[in-house]
Amino acid sequence: MIDATYNQVKSDISGNTLSDLEFSKRTDLVSRKPHVAKKLAENKVRQDAGFPTPVIRLADNMLCNFQCTHCCAEHYMDRHLLKLTGSKEIRRTIGLEQIRELSKQADEFGLARFVITGGEPLVRRNPSFDEVVEAIDPDKHYIITDTNGWFMDENKAKHLKSIGVDKVQLSLDSSIESEHDAFRNKKGSYKRVMTAVDACLDAGLNLILSTCLVRGRVKTQEFLDLCKFSQDRGIGLYVTYAKPVGNAKEHLEWVIKKDDADYLRELEKEYDVFTHMTPSYGMHQGCITVKGIITVTSTGEIVPCPYMDMSIGNYLDSPLSEILMRGMKNKWLGPHRPDCLIGEDFEFIDFHNEKVGDRKLLPVPYGEGFSDKDLLPVLDAKGLI
Repeated sequence: MIDATYNQVKSDISGNTLSDLEFSKRTDLVSRKPHVAKKLAENKVRQDAGFPTPVIRLADNMLCNFQCTHCCAEHYMDRHLLKLTGSKEIRRTIGLEQIRELSKQADEFGLARFVITGGEPLVRRNPSFDEVVEAIDPDKHYIITDTNGWFMDENKAKHLKSIGVDKVQLSLDSSIESEHDAFRNKKGSYKRVMTAVDACLDAGLNLILSTCLVRGRVKTQEFLDLCKFSQDRGIGLYVTYAKPVGNAKEHLEWVIKKDDADYLRELEKEYDVFTHMTPSYGMHQGCITVKGIITVTSTGEIVPCPYMDMSIGNYLDSPLSEILMRGMKNKWLGPHRPDCLIGEDFEFIDFHNEKVGDRKLLPVPYGEGFSDKDLLPVLDAKGLI
């Protein structure tokens, strides 16, 4: 089984230039989690056949110790809901049994990756972080956690590794301490991130840094220094574009322009820096809505991108596979797009923000935002509906 999966991994990456470190990580996964490695190796074939292979972002708990300027999820936060309504009980919430069911359905559909997100995952409780990892099942899935790094010390990093977490995605929004702290509205957060970097590497966790790109930042010395820092530490730098949603909804001036994205693509040739648009495992998906990522909210809604506030269905009501395939038929989400839909396509941004409006309880359910009206026509063999 392991030898066969290893050959699949080699075949999947043949023709692509991989660093020794990346090749080592992938072959290590074959030995530790052969079932997961096999699913990942089959992603390209499945995508070529029209099946999405998204990472599942599990945002079932929205506690957070930060209040970041650019946060896209403020209206999902427990503190916001409590302030808005005086109660957190107006939404149904998923628990461990529902997470186990999601894991099962994802595995049966061939999906292999979960990101535990929020909020800040390391402050979650009831259920605990450890219980959620167990419910997802590390033998079935590659498990990642987002974190702002505030609680990530040596002991925490070693513990995460011991319970089956594979990777940590750590937020760092400037190579300048004062700028990062201001962007995160948390004095001392930069120093905590630096501690977290060492802790994760020492524990043997795969680590990437995540940074938010606003218009013009990509051409600054600060951003170049961050690229160099990541390269020197052997850490990938994941760049997410600022989106006009959540706390940043009124900041269209933060949205990057085409020359920002083009300049970043040039930096990818020199540094280990990448975006959701970067080809991976031999696949160039373009915009990864549904195809490469989904978010599952605390109410079971499936959102096709972390920066959208409209659902394509609820897995508590319909099978995950059915929802994903419907998303692939959506005229906005399914077709290949070379640009970031919610970050660069102002026609879609206007459509999205009009549907979301001033709603406080998000995401917008299917039928009220995305709907069957957005589905592409099904053609028969003669090209007729």
